[in-house]
Amino acid sequence: MNEYIAAVAAPLRGPRRVRRDMLAEIEDGFEEAVAERVAAGLSRGEAVDGAASEFGEPRIVAAEVQRELEAAQARQTAWTLLIALPAMTIMWDVFGGDGDPGLAATLLARVVDAATAVAFGAAALVLTGHLERRAARLCGLLGLVQIATALGCSALIAVVADGQGPTGAWAALTAASAAGSILVCTASVRALRTARAAIS
Repeated sequence: MNEYIAAVAAPLRGPRRVRRDMLAEIEDGFEEAVAERVAAGLSRGEAVDGAASEFGEPRIVAAEVQRELEAAQARQTAWTLLIALPAMTIMWDVFGGDGDPGLAATLLARVVDAATAVAFGAAALVLTGHLERRAARLCGLLGLVQIATALGCSALIAVVADGQGPTGAWAALTAASAAGSILVCTASVRALRTARAAIS
């Protein structure tokens, strides 16, 4: 990777595969521009300098690439929210037990459902192209808020439910929820890091 491409790549944050593909495309175009100048009689150094001038300052190019990376990360995080959050909700509804959990547990569960609905709705808007501005930041924040809400309410439900429900089912649900929570948190943190890497 030449110095120009390395300078473009240095500040970039986002999905690795998308980042790699975009940098490879820029590098191919850069090398083509250099080859054209060398074929026209310039030295390699002069050709590189000319291509760098044509492409523009690395910081400006990086800013354009970073915007694309942020959009790609927003879409990835939105898909994670769309798949993981409803899956966890359905698991708890199906396997959480048939007994009456009581008013307190029911209300706490509805709070979790509301947080899930908000995060799910925002993710759907991102994927349908209706929400582009700060999409990665929004998906990241809502994902973390939903998980924090779910964990907090689940802890309170465990207290007020006083051990109701089949023990094996609770253990399986807890393990599945932990895996889903880690998945959502990881995607959300990546989205926030990518959004924070905006280049001016």
